[in-house]
Amino acid sequence: MTRDEISALLPFLANGTLEGKERAEVEAAVAADATLQTELAALRAIRETMQSEDSYSPGEMGLARLMRDAETQVPATRIQRPWIWQAAAAVLLAVVIGQAVLTNREPVPGGFELAGADDAPISAAFAPDTPESELRDLLLRAGVEIAAGPSAIGIYRLEPLEGTDLSEAARILRAADFVESLEVSDDQ
Repeated sequence: MTRDEISALLPFLANGTLEGKERAEVEAAVAADATLQTELAALRAIRETMQSEDSYSPGEMGLARLMRDAETQVPATRIQRPWIWQAAAAVLLAVVIGQAVLTNREPVPGGFELAGADDAPISAAFAPDTPESELRDLLLRAGVEIAAGPSAIGIYRLEPLEGTDLSEAARILRAADFVESLEVSDDQ
């Protein structure tokens, strides 16, 4: 064995885990070399220190430090939050309440109404690859406009423009080859 190989095996000899032919060769090399004897003595001293009951492993020292720090922490009841967060929470709550009040009011006669009313009389689905220009032309010819949509499954709610005959609009829409489904409600 080379000197480097013997030096690499010294920790195993110090721990008593080296056996057989390797152990005999390393012990013979140590007996013949004073530097290797010094290294082996140092390794055994380190092993004894690590094994003694008075020393702590890094994990034990970390646990002791954590326990010490935990004992010096301020109790949770004494932690004070900065007042700015309380003020921000109060402002946010006021905005949310104000928004809820404003959106739940009855519409003013002659005023604006929310788009996408659920009472649109026509439901339609179009082929996904339909060019926007062709769809726009069809809607103009039929005299309808999009009131809501597309939904999660691609359904548009269509509303007839003023003066548009609903049955005529449905006939024009049905004639287009890119209209995949069309449903006209009877109560309109």
